[in-house]
Amino acid sequence: MSKLEWKQKISREIFEAKYCLHNEKSPDEVFRLISEESASVESEQEKWADNFYQELASGRLIPAGRILANARPESKMKNYNNCFTIDIEDSMEGIYESLKEDAAISKMGGGVGFDISKLRPKGAPLSSGSESSGVISFLRIFDQSAKTIMTGGQRRSAHIALLDISHPEIEDFITVKKGDKNKELTQFNISVKVSDDFVEAVKEDGEWDLVFDGKVYKTVSARYLYELLAKNAYTHNEPGIFYADTVERYNNGYWAFKMDRVNPCGELVMPPYSLCCLSAVNLTRFVDKPFTDEAVFNFKEFAETIKVGIRFLDNILDVTAYPLEKIETFSKKWRRVGLGITGLGDLFTMLGIKYGSAASKELSEDIAITLRNESYSASAELAAEKGAFPSFESEKYLDAEFIKQLPENIRSKIKKNGIRNIQMNTIAPTGTTSLSVGQNCSSGIEPIFALTYNRTIRTGVGDDTVIEEVSDYAYNIYREVTGKNDVPEYFVTTLDIDAYDSIDVQAAFQQYIDHSISKTLNLPDDTSFDEYQKLFMYAYDRGLKGFTTFNPNGSMKGILEYQNRDNEEPIHTHHAPTRPRELQCDIHRVRAGRDSVIVIAGKMKNSLYELFVIDDPESRIDIETHKRTVVRKLGGGRYDLVYLNGTEEVKLKNFTREFDSPNSSLARFISMALRHGTPLQFVINQLQKDTNFTDFERSVARVLKKYIKDGEEVITSDGECPECKQRLTFTNGCITCFNCGYSRCG
Repeated sequence: MSKLEWKQKISREIFEAKYCLHNEKSPDEVFRLISEESASVESEQEKWADNFYQELASGRLIPAGRILANARPESKMKNYNNCFTIDIEDSMEGIYESLKEDAAISKMGGGVGFDISKLRPKGAPLSSGSESSGVISFLRIFDQSAKTIMTGGQRRSAHIALLDISHPEIEDFITVKKGDKNKELTQFNISVKVSDDFVEAVKEDGEWDLVFDGKVYKTVSARYLYELLAKNAYTHNEPGIFYADTVERYNNGYWAFKMDRVNPCGELVMPPYSLCCLSAVNLTRFVDKPFTDEAVFNFKEFAETIKVGIRFLDNILDVTAYPLEKIETFSKKWRRVGLGITGLGDLFTMLGIKYGSAASKELSEDIAITLRNESYSASAELAAEKGAFPSFESEKYLDAEFIKQLPENIRSKIKKNGIRNIQMNTIAPTGTTSLSVGQNCSSGIEPIFALTYNRTIRTGVGDDTVIEEVSDYAYNIYREVTGKNDVPEYFVTTLDIDAYDSIDVQAAFQQYIDHSISKTLNLPDDTSFDEYQKLFMYAYDRGLKGFTTFNPNGSMKGILEYQNRDNEEPIHTHHAPTRPRELQCDIHRVRAGRDSVIVIAGKMKNSLYELFVIDDPESRIDIETHKRTVVRKLGGGRYDLVYLNGTEEVKLKNFTREFDSPNSSLARFISMALRHGTPLQFVINQLQKDTNFTDFERSVARVLKKYIKDGEEVITSDGECPECKQRLTFTNGCITCFNCGYSRCG
């Protein structure tokens, strides 16, 4: 088994900066000390220390960050677990006891997750005769505490809060975070617990009661609540979704507790006072002869690493320190661990498989089945050697829905031996560990982020930084094997993958993963709100336990804002990007008075780049059935309209001259404004300001409005709400104020 070779300088630098914290001379020494610490509870310490070391030093097994940073025989920081869950009771004493527990966990370097559904809503009566200030007010207290306490003296603690979809304060909870627009609850992720009944009510357009302690506070349309949730997630990337009934159906400890909360990244669904004891198996280390016709995934070696990984994590439970006695007691009674995978995106490319293809989904299922079966088999064998988890009840455990799906030989082994761990598989977001130990392999279940990118690195001298290029692990291997830089089509990155295919890959794993999967679906630039709502439902129907997305056009990034500038500030010039030979386009047939004209809208990176207006040549252009249409620039001022439907069809040759329109000059000026970065809303505003507003200009304005993205701030001169003076937002063809409800359509 070969030792890890550091092929990228940046990978070793990050490893040494983040994990060589105990005077270690090399990464190899880190792996040896971690192995000794985990093996210290074994009767054959030397044997297992060597086994653990072989897996770690080869890069096949990658422990989570707290293990890599802290797990040493002489470590002063004995917390080896990344995240924890706590409970919050509905009383002032209970809330502040939880705040103290939260602070203790944060101080040790752990993230915290909890469910706030027990807390009474804003305005609910208190025993003192006053009224509750509500769940969000208390959440702000936890947020402030998290901002104050540095975890392990290094970083602020990550948090996640869940609230049930039936809680009376759910509307405020859904809309409390608006990304960079209001910077609320910055130390928290928030997620909504959605039930099967709610999803059914949405599909049937039924009503939904908001209830607390048996009292109905309000009844709303389920579809309204769902759209409110989807809209905030679409625009501001939060809240996430926690499919509570799906999670509970696969709770191996169903007779004793509910799995009603998650850790901050969402990969472990757990009851209160649980922890995340994590490691990942690096799939890229099991590919024989990558990027050749003989490339194959070595399932046999993969299975051996899984067995070692389960034992390694089970030992970590016994050598780690715990932030709370409640967590130690509960964790040792149930012995929950989380062994997962990383490098999936790179694995696919090394085998010549495109992420999201049928072959990738099939391989995902095979890997997930192997991970499940080998983990449960190894845990049952550990139980025979060391004893089952103390709360194990054979008949009840074997009757759990997830356990019923195991192969009969593994169920028989559990019936005979018991099992060492209540649940044991997950897929976590292995960002830093995959960048360092994984040599920048793709993280977790995610696709490749980019083949190369620049990363700013601190030099350690004051605030000095340097920029270093980082290359994807599989891309580096590809260049070594083939000697080429240009990559074949199966090399796809995050934004190249169809959203439904991405969900399907996650679903292929989820059906065999007893915990959850942390995955962020990166939405394509042109994802509409209607399409986004369909993705929400598709994720539920495919059996996902959670759903989180990132909209590149949302409020966390890329919102176009225009502010009044000081008169002395110079006007900045924006240079137009170079037009490629072909631009994808949309075709619109519009009426301008008695005339019919064609408006051709050319797009670059899903934004408008140019506009052509031509007289309708006797309806020669089919705008309904074409699949893909491009405007091809041929030089000398010639443009052809070309249909690409498997076979190429030149629909209109030299159309700007053959079918010229009296209004083509206006179209050229609009094109010039668009390609030089003038906000689309300003163009529309100028068209509408003209006192001699013609039928043609109205028609063009209507076409342009179709390209304003949902959630984009209104930045025209009337972009301030006339009622409350807050910013207006363009949504579904209407200008809306989310602060006071003012709306203007048309």
